[in-house]
Amino acid sequence: MQFLKNPKNILGAIALIGAPFFSAPLNADPLPVWDSTWTQFAVDDGIVGPGGGGQAFDAEYFFYSLNGTQLSIGLQTGFDVVSGQQAYSGRDYFAGDLAISFDGAPGYEFGVDFGLLTKDYFLQIVDTGSNTGIDDGGIYKNVAWNSNVVPAHAGSAPFALDGGDRIVGANFSQQSGSGTAGGNTSYFRIVSFDLASLGIDYSNPIEMDAHWTMSCGNDTINGGATLTVREPGPSIPEPASVVLLATGLLGLFARRRLQ
Repeated sequence: MQFLKNPKNILGAIALIGAPFFSAPLNADPLPVWDSTWTQFAVDDGIVGPGGGGQAFDAEYFFYSLNGTQLSIGLQTGFDVVSGQQAYSGRDYFAGDLAISFDGAPGYEFGVDFGLLTKDYFLQIVDTGSNTGIDDGGIYKNVAWNSNVVPAHAGSAPFALDGGDRIVGANFSQQSGSGTAGGNTSYFRIVSFDLASLGIDYSNPIEMDAHWTMSCGNDTINGGATLTVREPGPSIPEPASVVLLATGLLGLFARRRLQ
């Protein structure tokens, strides 16, 4: 199944089936972790839709940072992406996986699994084959997506990885945390990986699309950015090394003259 990028449903708030979601104040500024090395590429703070639930279901910001071929993507949300679970009205909801694309076509050909327990809206486990609901954290290719969110929120799909191959050697790492900015608690998760491991052509600027939602699909965040990859050039010897090299060559030349 192909998913249209940036499929934000703006038809208004729709109550979750079988679970009351009431409006609540929500507003969160970017957390201090997003310093000047980060670029914001999506803002959805303060808008929960197509569902409700207030701050606990608000997908807020996307950021990215690019250092050579190492790409870092940051997600900030009112949903607990540290534990990956959010309790509400007597039941649990689960964080989805990060959907990413670099080809400019419909759909998301890569996914990042946070390594957390994942269940869909119907509380069925979702994984790439472990049958536990927990996959190894990392970036995956050849992906298949689970879209079992609230049926009325189908526009929030895709939700989580239902299949795929973890890319070995992607120099993958991640970190998470929480904080308060703007009067509400927000959570963040940062994932980093090497674009060179993905098998994509980045000799010219590439278009990145990213998407995230939770198991109810109450809110979703979509972002896009143009990335210009500048690979590190050849290292330049330190001045001291140049002097030592020159001294050695002169010494060798003088020795040959004496011989």
